[in-house]
Amino acid sequence: MSFASVFAVSALAVASSLANVDASGVQPVAFTNHTSGAAASSSGRDSDRGSLSPGSRAPDFQYQSYDAMWQHLHNVLEHGDVLLVFGASDVDLRTLERERESLVKTGVVPLAVIEKNDREVWASVRRLGLTYSLLADPKGAIGTQYGMYDPSLGHSRSAWFVIDVKGRVRRAGGDMPAAGWTAVAATALGRATEGSTQNASKH
Repeated sequence: MSFASVFAVSALAVASSLANVDASGVQPVAFTNHTSGAAASSSGRDSDRGSLSPGSRAPDFQYQSYDAMWQHLHNVLEHGDVLLVFGASDVDLRTLERERESLVKTGVVPLAVIEKNDREVWASVRRLGLTYSLLADPKGAIGTQYGMYDPSLGHSRSAWFVIDVKGRVRRAGGDMPAAGWTAVAATALGRATEGSTQNASKH
């Protein structure tokens, strides 16, 4: 049986790709990962929670995009640095939505991983009015690779990672930041935000 047939899932509604993400407010994309947590653990066993300190390489997880094509984190990183969020509550997702535009202007693509199926993730997108991308990870495969998934809870612990375009973790945390996502990402990347005179670093 082929890999595609083992992990095949129905494609979600057609929406803009990450290549078209900008600050003007686009339709969000929902991605899917139906790989089992055990499979992810075996393929990413050298990327457990303890190893994901600043400077380490982020696990290059796999997901199925809106057009039913299998992609990896490095495909997302072609469009900018990534703010990857796990274990976000509705309040956290709304907070991230309020900062989506400023994050994108700073060159950062926000992406939240949710341990729900496709339908539930799309329901959350519509209910919360989100315009950034969510990734449906119902079996906790990605959370397992990042050492965040707790099988006893059935979801990942609260955590976030700022990952640069080279796939390196620049900063990570457990609690959602009080200072705001844009400030956290910009500080991690050594980048200026609007109204700041700080010199932006080069990748």
